[in-house]
Amino acid sequence: MSVARIYAIALNTYREAVRDRVLFGVLVLAAGVLALTLALGELSLDQQMRVVTDMGLASISLFSVVVAIFLGSSLLYKEIERKTLYVILPKPIARFEFLLGKYFGIVATCAVFIAIMGALQLLVTAIQAEASTTLVVAVPAVLIVGLGVAFMVSNDRTLVVPIWSLIALGASAWVCSTVDVELFRLLASLVLNLGEVLILTAVALLFSSFSTPFLTGAFTFGVWLVGRAAHDMVAMKTRVLTPGMKTLLGWLAEVVPNFNLFVPGRSTLMTKATAYGEPLTYVATSMGYAVLYAAATLTVAALIFRRRDFL
Repeated sequence: MSVARIYAIALNTYREAVRDRVLFGVLVLAAGVLALTLALGELSLDQQMRVVTDMGLASISLFSVVVAIFLGSSLLYKEIERKTLYVILPKPIARFEFLLGKYFGIVATCAVFIAIMGALQLLVTAIQAEASTTLVVAVPAVLIVGLGVAFMVSNDRTLVVPIWSLIALGASAWVCSTVDVELFRLLASLVLNLGEVLILTAVALLFSSFSTPFLTGAFTFGVWLVGRAAHDMVAMKTRVLTPGMKTLLGWLAEVVPNFNLFVPGRSTLMTKATAYGEPLTYVATSMGYAVLYAAATLTVAALIFRRRDFL
């Protein structure tokens, strides 16, 4: 396995993904929703901060899922439809290396999306917490100017955004640290969103290795829905579900990924400033689960992709 070849495919995939106008549309829509949470927070009764944070994190999770499904279901198929795959595969590159490159490129794109949206969420939270007006105005202004300057001096603008998104996330976290907000919970939730994307992208590539974009998107979305609901329905005590249905749901809960791990209850990630043990352990084990499940899914996808005949 060549790391250089995988990196080259991943970089090309990332560049292709960020040029897609649909991705920019989702980004603008998600940013609008985050701004809307400020207005919705004002409509609540003494729960403004909770509304802003909970709705903001939920929207980031939802839109990152949409991006992962969209990219995972379309990018691999585009290589086949445009017949560029026929030019790449005869070269000294294994099919699983090509698939891994696609996977890491999509994950990198989703990670940049989550970082940008996370930075916006932290700024919105700081505004709701009545942070210094100078900070909430100056920091975004400096970030925007810095992005413009980087675009002007850089030879490859697509590589500017990942670095800038991390800087923006760090700067926004610093602004949040000046006020009394649940900063650890916000950052931990963003990390868990990335874990959800790790699995979902692998699932999308699994279906994309043998299906069309529409069916891949439908199958992947179905897996996500089942992964969010199956475990809760199994644990639910009700007479509506027959024993056979409960058995089926129990089997599905064991097979499909447990996406509920990445959207834990509010209290799970709450912690005091001097006691990060339990929340950190939860985040670490959940991310370990995501990596292992994604690796197993990609292994199956690679086996299917290797046996596929493109002639």
